[in-house]
Amino acid sequence: MPYTDRLPSKARIFSYWKDRFGDVGIFIDWGETSCWACRFHYGVKYDIKSSEASWNEILDGWDRVPLQRCHIVPRSLGGIDEPSNLFLMCRECHDLAPNTALPEIFFEWIRAQSSWRRESAKFEEAFRSFGVRPEQHKEFLLLIESSEFKDWVDGKLGLHRPQSNCAPVSCRLTPATIIGLAVHYSKLEYRHSQRLHSQSNVLTIAKDN
Repeated sequence: MPYTDRLPSKARIFSYWKDRFGDVGIFIDWGETSCWACRFHYGVKYDIKSSEASWNEILDGWDRVPLQRCHIVPRSLGGIDEPSNLFLMCRECHDLAPNTALPEIFFEWIRAQSSWRRESAKFEEAFRSFGVRPEQHKEFLLLIESSEFKDWVDGKLGLHRPQSNCAPVSCRLTPATIIGLAVHYSKLEYRHSQRLHSQSNVLTIAKDN
């Protein structure tokens, strides 16, 4: 039997909530189409760029952004397929959200989410996995931004396609990829500097003799 999408459009859901975000304690910029929970932003290509955009252009922007329509109270607990019971969230938030008949629990969780904090935790875990101590984090972040590292890393990394729905986007450059390459590059640079130092000592000895 073919699937029939009975949920309201993202534009209808946005229309319902646009003047109600304050009632649940959050702020959403109409022009920046991001997750209503963690505020993950999908990039400027989905944003409503003109301050003079028509209402239809605003609705079209919210319809195009790859957010999911998430039940506040799940259907299994009596939740309805109406805009008042639906929230636009990224895939990761949809997967992590509480499944309860009490909307207040859902909104308390919503207010506590942060894509920046979530991503920071993933970088912390990547640092730990590759043996980078906390006092070295800043050094490695500066290394990642250097032109030398960017030139070296070209052709050595790729986007990862998540194997589950628990991710805000369909493919991404993972923290483990970036940190792993930075640590490897750092080791190569260290070995290179050691060889140069050793060669310099040999030349100095030969000159003295």
